Amino acid sequence: MKKIIYLFCVLGILSCNEQKPEIQEIYLSISPTVDKKNIDNQAVISVLEKFLLSKNNSPRENEYWLESDYEKYVYPYAEIYQIEKSKYGENYFKPSLMELIDLGADKKLLKIGYIGFNQENSESLIRCIYNIIAVKKGTEWKLKRALEYFTNNWEKIQKGSISYYLSEGKTANIVEMKKQEDELVKLCQFLETEPFPIIYYSCKNTKEVFEIKGFDYYPNMYFSEKGGLAEYDNIIFSGNNSEEYTHEIVHIYTKHIFPTINRFLDEGIATYIGGSGGLSYVEHRSIMKEYLASNNLDLANHTTPYERLYIDDKTPIPYMIGALICERTNRIYGKEKLFELFKSNEDNLWLILQGVNLNKENLTEELLNELKLSPNLYMQ
Repeated sequence: MKKIIYLFCVLGILSCNEQKPEIQEIYLSISPTVDKKNIDNQAVISVLEKFLLSKNNSPRENEYWLESDYEKYVYPYAEIYQIEKSKYGENYFKPSLMELIDLGADKKLLKIGYIGFNQENSESLIRCIYNIIAVKKGTEWKLKRALEYFTNNWEKIQKGSISYYLSEGKTANIVEMKKQEDELVKLCQFLETEPFPIIYYSCKNTKEVFEIKGFDYYPNMYFSEKGGLAEYDNIIFSGNNSEEYTHEIVHIYTKHIFPTINRFLDEGIATYIGGSGGLSYVEHRSIMKEYLASNNLDLANHTTPYERLYIDDKTPIPYMIGALICERTNRIYGKEKLFELFKSNEDNLWLILQGVNLNKENLTEELLNELKLSPNLYMQ
């Protein structure tokens, strides 16, 4: 199944230059159901307006956001960073405070809708409905991520370096936890590193992943029943109803050990080691081999990591091209050369691959030759 594609995933944020956009007036509409006469509500609305006006200046800091959230999540409001942008304009989607709900003393839940209106055809389009928590610190109100609020009652289980948070009503799969622990030992041996502490949110499906991340509505939450992502700081969101997600755990490790790793190769090594979408690398490899035997495909044209190109709606072709490059490199040159590719500061993939004698002209032939051989697994 397809992996979740987030418009505001951390990988995307890291690639941006954080250039300050032009400051544009953002008109916050407020639902008539919100009590605007309440003194605390007035203060919260004021803070929200100031945050919305300034949030696109940086995903890393904002004076109206709770400081401890940056320590915990690094990019706490990544999901709505520059969310106003559209093909119809830089500031197309407008925020609307739909509800302001009391959660007890000095805490409120804000539901914000982002809605665009096309004056040419009078059509409206909703981008998302997103939740934020407002908390009172002393005399000031600050905003914070809603993740803790939505997972407050989830069961926590510690297994080695992984802290599992299990969706309400979900029974821990101890077999998968043990398998994940064993995979992590092999991964650390391969990467020659010690385990990192990881927080793992085990959700029933991708819809629930979006919900705990703050969304009541976002179109991508209905694209697939499986998927997930690795997020700063060492957080895994699994929508696979599973306590095993090696693919995303690999991303946690690569971003620490190889901070400049090319995105395409990053997805390649994660697939090579952890498979994708519930299937192992060997299973995907067999599907890829059979497909290429009867389909003429120039693999050099499919090195965009998040191109939605699949075999039978389950094997991602770009991921598998990257994985086969990793397998071939590991087989011919060894993992030290593979790690050299990951450490490159070069943006151009083809310049990186020169070091392993791959180019646009020979990529398809070389990878077809790799597929003729028995799988060379990463720990062999």
